[in-house]
Amino acid sequence: MSVDPRPVLAPAPSIAAGRSPGALIVAWQHPDVRLISPVGRLDHGPGTEYRFRYLRSAPEVAGFHPFLNFPDWERDYRSERLFPLFSQRVMSPRRADFAEFLRQLHLDSDATPWEQLARSEGRRTGDTVQVFPMPTVDDAGLSRCTFLVHGIRHVTGGALPPLTAGEVLWTRPEPGNPRNPRAQLVRTGDGLDLGYVPDMLLEHVEALQRTADPSLVVEHVNGPEAPSHLRLLVRLEGRTPTGYRPMSGPRWATFPESARPAS
Repeated sequence: MSVDPRPVLAPAPSIAAGRSPGALIVAWQHPDVRLISPVGRLDHGPGTEYRFRYLRSAPEVAGFHPFLNFPDWERDYRSERLFPLFSQRVMSPRRADFAEFLRQLHLDSDATPWEQLARSEGRRTGDTVQVFPMPTVDDAGLSRCTFLVHGIRHVTGGALPPLTAGEVLWTRPEPGNPRNPRAQLVRTGDGLDLGYVPDMLLEHVEALQRTADPSLVVEHVNGPEAPSHLRLLVRLEGRTPTGYRPMSGPRWATFPESARPAS
């Protein structure tokens, strides 16, 4: 079944805070040069509140201007419901293809709007906004996260080789990449390139690689009926350096406060 990639605004009752608190980095892609830059942070919970703040670096991002819903760089925006900028990126359960969309996202049928937003990266056709879950680290220093492999259409032309859940994958730095010299390719065990690690996760992947080779495996594969950005979901696990907190340095500091550790 083909799924229309354009989400429909869900009715207000389904956008209330759910059981899955967390934090997302809000990123903006320059419409011309296609560079993706972090510009904000969206938090959910641990109660029933949503919170949006710009990163202190956002005003310096070339070409970026405040979102219409959030005109003040330094304001701490809070709401009991998901802000419209993000709720319009959640598919309504009234859609005939809703169940298939959740299957493509590898989510349970009772997934919350927040879980859907985090897994899908909030993408909309022709839009420049994306969101990325902030990785977490447990008390033992282990980090586990999933991400959608980027650039599949660019790297493979949209065709993936046969892949199975649990299959081991690898990363390969691509310092000659003209858009981002820190880019890392995702590839199979026999060296076939599949796509890229999302730019927003490169700092985290590099941190895991400083300790040891992290584990990267196939979590879920969709067929050609799915949009290219949903074709391949992978799971990343690894041990972090002592004292490391993902996305906690000056680059990720928000208004109106200084740098803070990831929640």
